Amino acid sequence: MLIEPRDSLIVRDGRPFTNSPGAHARSLPFPLPQTLAGAYRSRRGLQEGLRFPEEAERVLSWGVKGPLLAEEGEGGWRLLAPRPLDAVRLGETVYPLAPLEPPEGAGTNLPQDLLPVALEDPSLKEKPGRLPSWWYWENFQNWLLNPHTGFRVEGQDGPVPEVRTHVSLDPSTGTGLEGALFQTQGLEFRVKRKRDKESGFGGRLALVLWPEDGVSVEGIHPLGGERRLAYWHSGGPQIPLVPERLVEALLQNRAARLVLLTPAFFHGAYLPEEGRFLGATAVAAAVGRPLVVSGWDLKAGRPKPTRRAVPAGSVYFLRLPQAWGEAEVREWIAGIWFQNLSDREQDRKDGYGLAALGVWSGRPLKWR
Repeated sequence: MLIEPRDSLIVRDGRPFTNSPGAHARSLPFPLPQTLAGAYRSRRGLQEGLRFPEEAERVLSWGVKGPLLAEEGEGGWRLLAPRPLDAVRLGETVYPLAPLEPPEGAGTNLPQDLLPVALEDPSLKEKPGRLPSWWYWENFQNWLLNPHTGFRVEGQDGPVPEVRTHVSLDPSTGTGLEGALFQTQGLEFRVKRKRDKESGFGGRLALVLWPEDGVSVEGIHPLGGERRLAYWHSGGPQIPLVPERLVEALLQNRAARLVLLTPAFFHGAYLPEEGRFLGATAVAAAVGRPLVVSGWDLKAGRPKPTRRAVPAGSVYFLRLPQAWGEAEVREWIAGIWFQNLSDREQDRKDGYGLAALGVWSGRPLKWR
């Protein structure tokens, strides 16, 4: 299912926004899964004639996967994935990160005996450069299957921030109040391209959401702050299939990289309980800064407690039990690939923890 914001989309970051002069309402760089899950459930619930919050339990049971990003192209909509955090750009070259085995007698303060991640060549000392925030799926999948030095990244930075300046009006005169200026920031879902000299924008962008039971929402409905409109319709990119090369590599190495496509909540901060992903054990992790998440509890009628989420793009290096046979490995892959992996069931229903898998040899780098 595709959601195309008609106007710039406002997804607030939670910082206070008052009526004081000079106030600035800031936006997140990309909507959280719960924002799309809530909007989807509201529209579907109203279409089915449900009452809120009396039938909140039923509405909350409608699970979703996503959101991810899509770009309109000549052959249809192209799926994009968030930048994996095991890719580092130094100068003009992209390098992969991998677990590093410390030298004899050395150790770290990482929990559960996790290894640090590092570059294969310790002589590289350059300051990391920018990589596109979103990678085209074909390019992202190539990184999953073959991360290597010099990898060529193809992608873009996603929705473009748009700032609008407003003025408060005196209702008795219809004129602006002295000094009462404020700003709101939204996300423009169009591709920013330098070559488009007149408008600066190229093709369209959209949000991709996959309802677990396949029921789509159609029509023009509000999304985000200020009830700005978005066009909801079925279609768009389908969930990618598991590459057979990936299955073959996991069967050979009994090891994998797990990449989060949406933020995730784990009881062990940035790890699931006991550091295990459906039986596979985490050896190392490349994790970004936590996202602070709150929201509104429809059922209880009060704000949700603030929590910290593992950001999208975080990478976990996993080992599978050597005793597993081919059937167990394939079953494990099916339980991870494009499934929501957060610890709590409701977080999984809300779209948190969508995951993909990549190749890893299972052998940490040696200190040199």
